[in-house]
Amino acid sequence: MDVSTNDLAIIEQALKAAVANSTDYSEIEQFESVLKKLKSTSSEAQMDGFRYDYDD
Repeated sequence: MDVSTNDLAIIEQALKAAVANSTDYSEIEQFESVLKKLKSTSSEAQMDGFRYDYDD
């Protein structure tokens, strides 16, 4: 499955909204664990490829 960075951003936003609106602690923990996985994979993706420096 090919997931774009826009798709990941939407999924992350939806999970954050679900965490904010849930009262079930086990559900919140599940959402937060998926968020952590998304952040770790997105940081790995940022290390791959070109780095743009906009300070110039």
